[in-house]
Amino acid sequence: MSDSKAKFVAAFLMASCAISAQAQGVLTAVPQGWLITAAEAIEFKGEDGFNEPPALRPRAVVPLIDILKPEPVSDLKVKAPFAIAVQFKSQADAPIDPGTFKVMYGTFKVDITSRITKYVKVTKEGFSLENAQIPTGKHRLTMQVQDEKQRVAERELRLEVE
Repeated sequence: MSDSKAKFVAAFLMASCAISAQAQGVLTAVPQGWLITAAEAIEFKGEDGFNEPPALRPRAVVPLIDILKPEPVSDLKVKAPFAIAVQFKSQADAPIDPGTFKVMYGTFKVDITSRITKYVKVTKEGFSLENAQIPTGKHRLTMQVQDEKQRVAERELRLEVE
């Protein structure tokens, strides 16, 4: 391989890794209590797709995620800080594995799990966070959890912060 071709390949691989790291959601520290900063909401396109219906998933025997708070209303407008409470429901043949819980933000599904688990303990039953901070605007949080048979439950929370 020629020297110029080798340099091109090396540059391409470095750029690919940088894009991959951004797509994976390498996040910086945020002020206490904040799940997403205003800059991240813009960068990770939190509002994109807000008005589109959630993707349909095939029916199967999987665990369920119920969103208890914020309480469901037609427009789901909330004022920050607000409470998020989630209940997991397992199937009879396999309990929930709380270590598999993830929360992803926005269109790019940036992993913000550590920002929630810093304040709450996720159990087989779910979790409750009393003072979630998200900037003004429309946001999408996608939650996932698996049971001990590695069956994945996913639920999206769309809300508008006033």
